[in-house]
Amino acid sequence: MWLDVSNLRSFYGTALGRLTQDLLCDQINQLWPDVTGQRILLIGYGVPLAKLFTRNAESLFHLMPKRQGVIHWPSKTSNSALLSDESRLPFSDNSLDKVILLHSIEFTDRPQPMLRDIWRVLGGGGKLMVIAPNRGGLWTRLERTPFGHGQPYSVQQLIALLQDTVFLPERVASALYIPPGSGKLLQHLARPWEKIGRKYFRLFSGVILVEAEKRVYSPSTGTTKTKINNPGWRTLPGPSYQESTTSSAFTPATESRNTP
Repeated sequence: MWLDVSNLRSFYGTALGRLTQDLLCDQINQLWPDVTGQRILLIGYGVPLAKLFTRNAESLFHLMPKRQGVIHWPSKTSNSALLSDESRLPFSDNSLDKVILLHSIEFTDRPQPMLRDIWRVLGGGGKLMVIAPNRGGLWTRLERTPFGHGQPYSVQQLIALLQDTVFLPERVASALYIPPGSGKLLQHLARPWEKIGRKYFRLFSGVILVEAEKRVYSPSTGTTKTKINNPGWRTLPGPSYQESTTSSAFTPATESRNTP
């Protein structure tokens, strides 16, 4: 069951919500520090992440699923939020560079169709960032935050889901190690706590983040590892790929670069 957009907006208006926003933005900014000239889509309730992209991205779209509801965003300028079925995205094939899921994959009862349509609208080599509640974390056990609702995931479950929809998971990160409280001392210690958590208690984070790349190739035998110099991120080993006209999971869309 989807959380209503009004509940999500209310949470991010609290002190804990603002801290959550900052900690998530810190993690994503480590991975995608420069999005100049790129076309980016936020699916779910992506308002907390928008400040990372509004200045440099060529285009920034915010799609809110119809069962979640929609708000006018940005609140003081022309609206750029869309209301749509999350598995029928109103974008052309291969028209986007990056997609981020926040407060979406844990609520949809059709994750595969949603991910496959994201595959369609991403250009070749496009990047997907999935942010989901961590099944083993404290935040999923408390309903006072949005991460205590919906279907939580483990890293292995997300990787399997992404591979099944022809994405190559590349990096995994985690965030929200602080207990979900509102005390001033707790918030003051949040960033040092995050550093300790990522080093020693990765399995108990509030959320997990998985970055994956769209693939237009089918997997073959053998493995390869890519070295990525980015602190706080864990690089995933992936299969080697050989060119193929179709995917084993579904038929890829025709390659084009039309702007939505």
